[in-house]
Amino acid sequence: MTVCRLNYAAIAKTASMLSGLSLEDVLGIEEVDPQFEVAAAVCSSGEPGAAASVFLAALSAYRLRCSGEEYWERFAKHFAGGGHAADPVERVSRFLLGDPCSSYLRETKIGRVKRFSDHSDTIEGLARSCEFEKLWRLASRVLGADPASKTVVFAVKMVYYCGRATGACSGPLPAEIPIPLDSRVARATLALGLVSAESADEVMRKCGREAVEAWRAVGEATGIPPIHLDVLLWALRNPATFSKALSRTDRRQAREVLVKLWSTIRERAR
Repeated sequence: MTVCRLNYAAIAKTASMLSGLSLEDVLGIEEVDPQFEVAAAVCSSGEPGAAASVFLAALSAYRLRCSGEEYWERFAKHFAGGGHAADPVERVSRFLLGDPCSSYLRETKIGRVKRFSDHSDTIEGLARSCEFEKLWRLASRVLGADPASKTVVFAVKMVYYCGRATGACSGPLPAEIPIPLDSRVARATLALGLVSAESADEVMRKCGREAVEAWRAVGEATGIPPIHLDVLLWALRNPATFSKALSRTDRRQAREVLVKLWSTIRERAR
């Protein structure tokens, strides 16, 4: 029987490893995230309701039958090809209806989107004013979901990307918003020994709260809000993005930290 426990020594060691990265380093690396590029393309279009559309598409980006990258590429093409003709709820619902990546639980996802029928203007207003903690709490309340749930947190992150891309917001996000726990984060959590568990799947199924708390503690120790640490773990999974992340940092110490983090997780994940 698994007893989920935080490994405070491993948390301190991970925070020490990351201490060579500044918040500015991490915010710069975010700009090479392909999802940042999608948010930039959609929200820089000037079309009304763009941020709300990104938010609703992010809330639906789960249990996909394709990679997340493909899902967002398809959404960006839908938006550019005339998907902006309707209000955000209708726009995203139409996308989900025709998107093969979203075929699993399609009606459930569309139902989720339609819960926000009366909130599109509020989402746009919070995006423009960069009030991301309020947006986070709104999403949790409307869905009746745990504020730490991956899709709720991820949707806020995508709207933040919109704000960064358009120059409306500069970051960082509030430290209260947790890291979105997905399989990548679970594998890194296990590899770094932050939580006691037998597998990444066990981290996801049984030790989720502990994993989120571990990254909160790492964020507190480094001064980098946990949701921003997410991009480092994402970049480690994708060689092309990792290469861009290295080139995006002009400080030798920051590059050394990224290589060490990559090497540590890769070695221990074998």
